[in-house]
Amino acid sequence: MAKNFFKRRITRVAILLLACFVLIQFFRPPLGNPPVTGDLQAPPEVKSILQRACYDCHSNETKLAWFDKPAPAIWLVTTHVKEGRELLNFSHWDSLSVDQQKGKLFESLNQIVFKEMPLSQYTTFHGDARVSDGDIRILRKYLASLAPPKLADSAAVQSADEQYAKWIAATGAGPDVKPEPNGFAYLSDFSSWQAISSTERWDNGTMRVIMGNPAAVKAIREGRTNPWPDGTAFAKVAWKALLRPSGEIMPGQFLQVEFMLKDKEKYATTGGWGWGRWKGDELKPYGKDASFVSECMHCHQPMHDRDLVFTMPVEVRDEKVITSRIDKSKGTMSTLYGNDIAVAAARKGIAYPAHSVLTLVTWRQKEDEHWYGANIPASIQSVETVKYGIDPEDRWKYMTGLRASVMP
Repeated sequence: MAKNFFKRRITRVAILLLACFVLIQFFRPPLGNPPVTGDLQAPPEVKSILQRACYDCHSNETKLAWFDKPAPAIWLVTTHVKEGRELLNFSHWDSLSVDQQKGKLFESLNQIVFKEMPLSQYTTFHGDARVSDGDIRILRKYLASLAPPKLADSAAVQSADEQYAKWIAATGAGPDVKPEPNGFAYLSDFSSWQAISSTERWDNGTMRVIMGNPAAVKAIREGRTNPWPDGTAFAKVAWKALLRPSGEIMPGQFLQVEFMLKDKEKYATTGGWGWGRWKGDELKPYGKDASFVSECMHCHQPMHDRDLVFTMPVEVRDEKVITSRIDKSKGTMSTLYGNDIAVAAARKGIAYPAHSVLTLVTWRQKEDEHWYGANIPASIQSVETVKYGIDPEDRWKYMTGLRASVMP
C-alpha cells in the first residue's frame, strides 16, 4: 500500500509540473526580428564567423533552436538578445560612423579573445558558435587591414596647430563643463596628476597617456592595485596620432578624456567604478543618457579579474607629464616629464626659465596582451634628464622643442 501511495504522489507531482510547464508557455516575452536597415559589409570568411558566433544576439536575424523556444528558456534568451542588440546590432550597422564601426569590431575581437563572447552558456548548447584559433587569426588579419595609416596629413597638422594655439592663448576657467547624464562630474584637475602609463592605439590612430590621482599613485607604490582602493581615479587622455616631418609620431589634436573613479558603495551597480568621457575642445559629455555606462562596463568586462582596469602601471615619477612620442623605426615610446617650473612654462608656450628640469623616459614597445590594436611600454631603454643651462645643448634643444600636449 505504501508503494502505491508513493507512486500516486510521484504521478501527482509530475502532472503538476507538466501543468505548470504548459501554463508558463502563455507567458512568453516578444522577440521579433525587426527590419535590417544596413548590414555589416566584410569579406565572406570574416562575415561568416561573425554571423555564426554573434548574429543570434547581436542582429535582427536571430535564429532560435527548438530548445530555445519553450519557457523558461525563452525568457533568458530574450533578455540576452535584447541586451546584445542594445550594445551592438549588426543589422543597424549603417547607423554607426566608420570610426565607430571599426571600434566595435576591435572591441568584439577582444571580447572573443578573452572568451567573454560568445557567452559560455550559449556555446554549450550552440556548438557551432564557438570561435576557433583559426577564426581569430582571420579576424585579426582583417582588422589589421582596417587600421588607419599614419600620414603627415597637412590638414591634421593644421587642426592640431590651431587647437594648440587656442589652448595656449586661453585665459580664465575655460568652458562650462557639464556632468555626464549619470551624474559623474568632470575632474578638472587631472592635468596635475602623474602619468602612470601610455598607449599607442594603432587600431584607431590615437595616442594616449593614462594619469592617476594621488590616491592611485599611492596605491601603485604600496602595491594595492587589485582591487584598487576607494578614491582611486584615472584619466585616459587621447590625441590623434600625428606623423611629424622628423618621422616621429607625436600627439596631435586633443580628442577626449575618459575617467574612472573608484567608490565601491556609490558605484556598486557599475563594478564599483564611476565612468565618464568628455570629447573635443568644448569637453562635451559623451553619454546621451545614463545607459552609456553599459558600454564602459562591457568594454572593461574582460578585465574582471583585475578590478576592470586595463592599465598596467609603469614607472611613476614625481614630475608631471608634458608630452609623449613614438619612434616606430626604433620600436620605442617615450614620455617627457618636467618639474613644476618646466610644466608651467610648457603649458603656456613660453621659454623654459631657470631651474627648469626635463626628463625623457624611453621604453621599448610591446603588444598589449589585453587589447589587440594597441602597443604599451615594455622595459625602460633610457632615462635622460637635462637642466636649464647645464646639460648638453643638443639634448636641451631637442627636449625643449617637444611642445606640450593639449590638456583642456
